[in-house]
Amino acid sequence: MPYSRTIKGRAHHIFANEDEFRERYPDEPIVSTWRKADEDQWCYSDDGQIIMVIKRGTLTDKSRTIEYVRTLLGMADVKANSKLTGIPAKDIYSFAKVSWYERTLNGRISHEKRMFAKYVANGIEPVEAYLKANPRTKSMNYAQTKTKILLRSKKVRQLIDKETEILLSDIGITNRYLLEEAKAIIDKPKARDGDKLRALETLMKISGLLNAEKKTDTIAMIQEFTGFSRDKLMAFEAGALPDTKKQLTNGSGKGKAEEE
Repeated sequence: MPYSRTIKGRAHHIFANEDEFRERYPDEPIVSTWRKADEDQWCYSDDGQIIMVIKRGTLTDKSRTIEYVRTLLGMADVKANSKLTGIPAKDIYSFAKVSWYERTLNGRISHEKRMFAKYVANGIEPVEAYLKANPRTKSMNYAQTKTKILLRSKKVRQLIDKETEILLSDIGITNRYLLEEAKAIIDKPKARDGDKLRALETLMKISGLLNAEKKTDTIAMIQEFTGFSRDKLMAFEAGALPDTKKQLTNGSGKGKAEEE
């Protein structure tokens, strides 16, 4: 079955090969290449599929004029080394096979994305960080939309975590330091257990230790340094801290009720 998509109320198709095309259009001519086809003409793609030119036109980009065609495989510059191949394009109004949303969310780490992560890690409000990293952006609505997508991106979040780690390390706050301090606080006889855990949670979140990707390693490290039993650390795996009314377990496994 040929691929089909409706554009502005009209059905368009992609045929895998000429045999499939001829089953539906036995007498329709096929232009040898999409570069020479006019609007509404069938033509061959670069990998032998049969497609129709939906639109042929020109765009002005700075000092040059681009002649393009639009098909279900996407847009392509007629005079450049463009290729029309593969699967149908999600966005037929773009020269890229991948939509701008996908490029922002999962695309390569650009200089702008690195600068955005660095600014956010340094405490700059995210939209302001985006504008600083992309000084040519003038629209606040556009900046807000792009910022939301970047903050959903796993790659960008990892960059922010890495930049935060570097900042903390520069002032001597490493993961090992936090865990050693955690042990010292827990061993302090007069400290309230609830205060201990709240302070640790704050520091660990700042350092990124409670990120989902790091939970397994973090549990083992905390267990090694603090002597908590595995059962009492299940709350960390669930993304929450133990109830402050419940017992904490020391290295021997015996519980001590929290002070009221």
